[in-house]
Amino acid sequence: MDIEATAAELLDAAAADQQVVRRLEADAPVPELRAAVRRLARARGVRIRTAMLGHALAVVRADADVWHEPIPTMRAKLTPDDAR
Repeated sequence: MDIEATAAELLDAAAADQQVVRRLEADAPVPELRAAVRRLARARGVRIRTAMLGHALAVVRADADVWHEPIPTMRAKLTPDDAR
């Protein structure tokens, strides 16, 4: 996995769509990837939150509409596409 390229893809998707969730392989370098996403977001001036949801990494803009949704709706929106 190219950490910097993956971080850029995740941040681009979150910036465009408010949030992105991507399932990761069990051996993925999660701490390094999350750090790279946060570092890139700071450099671009984008406020985000990251979280692991099982084996999926969520990147969500701090101003995303999902924060104002009921919990069941939020969970559905943050479920990886391949798990729906």
